[in-house]
Amino acid sequence: MNDYIIKEYLFEEEYQTDFINLMKKLYSKYENYETYIGYIKELINKNNPSFRFIKIKNFIAYKNEEVIGHISSIIDSRLKENKNFIGLIGFYECIKDDELSSLLINKAVKYLKDENCDVIRAPIDLTIWHNYRFVIDQKETDSFILEPLTKNYYVDQFKREGFNFSIEYASAERTDFNTILDYTKKDYEEVIKEGFVIRALTKKSFKDDILSIYRLVNEIFQDSWSFVKISEEEYLYIYEDYKNMIDNILIQIISDKNGKDIGFCSSIIDQKNKNTIVFKTIGVLPDYQNKKIGAALLYSKHKKAQDMGISNAIYALIKIDNNVSKLPYPGVKVIRKYVTLEKTSQ
Repeated sequence: MNDYIIKEYLFEEEYQTDFINLMKKLYSKYENYETYIGYIKELINKNNPSFRFIKIKNFIAYKNEEVIGHISSIIDSRLKENKNFIGLIGFYECIKDDELSSLLINKAVKYLKDENCDVIRAPIDLTIWHNYRFVIDQKETDSFILEPLTKNYYVDQFKREGFNFSIEYASAERTDFNTILDYTKKDYEEVIKEGFVIRALTKKSFKDDILSIYRLVNEIFQDSWSFVKISEEEYLYIYEDYKNMIDNILIQIISDKNGKDIGFCSSIIDQKNKNTIVFKTIGVLPDYQNKKIGAALLYSKHKKAQDMGISNAIYALIKIDNNVSKLPYPGVKVIRKYVTLEKTSQ
């Protein structure tokens, strides 16, 4: 049997530093790994306001004084099913060692079972407002900004411990904007003619507009899998720094003729490849869905990107049973798949 040492901790800086160093070791050859790890450091900071609602127990593994694995058990007081808390497993990183992965996963599961969690989901780093999903087929040189980084063997490590696929996702790529511009132009023109207005997020309007998006998200996605309504303070902790990236993000909000915000589309330019725009989220209030609003947003965003000289678009992390299940659309191909996993604690 391997001589592992596994330690439990909450926010002790020395262990957090070792966790980050493990990530650097695992992902130093991956595109955008610095951005991804920087984001993780912000999440695990004890000053993250999410920890007012979330209880976390971390397990970190060593062998010969070298850090080799990490996992966290997470319970959000706002996330329940049948009156019991749903247990979450996040911040998982591990070398390719089945014995070690089994020890870590089972420690996390046991903690959640002891806390009476009947359902356990993985991987979710705190909430689905943050990083979640395992990547199935990621390569070192093809990850894009906003995409989670995981090792391809993580899925099998969890399946061996009784976890099953819960929800599947995909990312897709478009290299011909004309296929969508021609398809959505008429809808865009009709929506604008009806009095709807599309505006871009700016530095001046930044806080008001991102809080408007916060309210929209809470209404649009409230019935989504594992969704929790986070506080305004938590939301600002995640997104307020985007103000310093305003030149690299493209976020548009659409309002009706009375000035009410009814939808949005967010994206970011990949700084490793400035010819690529990554679409993160598009959402429209239920009362305005199937009324060409989404098409108008897509036209506006692609036209803006094209005018900036961008010719490549990635639609990131879309749930398979949403419209992405109809892929491939003309000019679009699936480039990556992802999964979340779940098990019952019985």
